[in-house]
Amino acid sequence: MARKDGKDRGILQRKGRAGWWVRSVPNGRERWHKCDTKSQAKALYGRIKAEQREGRYFEKPQAVPFREIAREYLGMVEARRRKKGDDQARMNRWLAAFGDQDARTITIRQIENVLTDLGHDGLRPATLVRHLTVLKAVFNRAKRLGLVKNNPACLVKAPHVNNVLVRYLLPDQERTLLSHLPEQYGPIVLTAVNTGLRQGELLRLAWADVDWNRGVLTIHETKAGERRRVPMNSTVVSLLSGLHAGAHAPLTERIFPFEARYLRRIFDDAVTAAGLTPFRFHDLRHTFASRLAMQGANDRTLMALGGWKSPTMLSRYAHLSPTHLWKAVEGLTHIGTVTKTVTEEMGTEEEVQKLLKNVVSRLGVEPRTLALKGLIERLLYEMTESDGVL
Repeated sequence: MARKDGKDRGILQRKGRAGWWVRSVPNGRERWHKCDTKSQAKALYGRIKAEQREGRYFEKPQAVPFREIAREYLGMVEARRRKKGDDQARMNRWLAAFGDQDARTITIRQIENVLTDLGHDGLRPATLVRHLTVLKAVFNRAKRLGLVKNNPACLVKAPHVNNVLVRYLLPDQERTLLSHLPEQYGPIVLTAVNTGLRQGELLRLAWADVDWNRGVLTIHETKAGERRRVPMNSTVVSLLSGLHAGAHAPLTERIFPFEARYLRRIFDDAVTAAGLTPFRFHDLRHTFASRLAMQGANDRTLMALGGWKSPTMLSRYAHLSPTHLWKAVEGLTHIGTVTKTVTEEMGTEEEVQKLLKNVVSRLGVEPRTLALKGLIERLLYEMTESDGVL
């Protein structure tokens, strides 16, 4: 025990405070530990010094309230985000559950219980996944900052989400929907069907974004924060020409001067009146992709026109109608209606290769299953009419 001037160093009595106190300075920070007797203080002082020499002394970590790391995360996200998101509403549910609890003590079971309660409140699995995603992001940031060691949210199994809900408009349904919409909202709906643009992209379009010479629309900032150009077909050109001729608006003025919430309300009312529930404005984008697919557009064309980055995302949007699929299988009934063998019906190997070469030359790229459905069907019928076989 080190002594100075006849006194033990690091052990003393403090004025106005009972007991004996041990003073230590770990990592440059002064710490005081209270003991009932001097002998206890000496023993504690000796143990602390020994642990420090052996590198086994660790200062008791401070609590990390969940509320603090949640608020810091929200502040960081909102500062970087272009527009306010829904993270605040989702975070409120986690704050109500954990509040000032030490984030390091939050368990997997606690998180699962919150998700279960949210499910009982009527929230859909996709909404539960978004809640869980926000919590994971909070813990990941705290982990990077060294505030916590583990992320318990990463060990929670996310609810299964079924996104394969096929919602697109048939031509007669489109006419019914338009008949229930106020006249001024018809052009934006038709533009969405013919361009595949999202609601936000349509509402941000200005007349300066229309290139009449090249027949394209310029989207300055997509959902992914990128810029892309979308071709206009004759329907879109006609619609925008009519709006532009009647408006004589400056180039900076928006083409569709609607507020998002009012557009959504009027669209939903028209959907209900038309008996098309459930159908959202975003499903017009599904309609765009599905119609292109049923016309035989290949995957690369669909991805370029819709701005999709992967075939996986495309598969959620491009749907084939039952009628289109029925026509595809109905083509099989023509095979076997003659007495020739299968080899004779399909022609020689040279004819088959010629058929495939014809398909490839039309597509410009190696055909994929989605693109071949319509083209093979038409080519088979053409050969049937010309040769009297197949």
